[in-house]
Amino acid sequence: MPNKDGATNDPPEKSGGEGWLVSVDQQKVVQFKSDTPTAHGQWVILRTFHWRPPDYPIPETRRRMLRHNAIEAWETMLKTGWRKCSPPVR
Repeated sequence: MPNKDGATNDPPEKSGGEGWLVSVDQQKVVQFKSDTPTAHGQWVILRTFHWRPPDYPIPETRRRMLRHNAIEAWETMLKTGWRKCSPPVR
């Protein structure tokens, strides 16, 4: 939320590559979380939840993607209206 200086109070970045994005319009929240690296590369797990506060988030999908693809997805989602958020209460 912007303060009087116009700055936003984004949730702090978590160590280990975890982050959350929310889309109020789509009633969805997405978790990005680092997975165990393999010989084929660094992986990230994306978990999508349907979420209408104050209800608990309902799991929808889980997928695994290469880290560079996850970074690209994160940036694209931010550009299309998704916002950083804290993990929802479950």
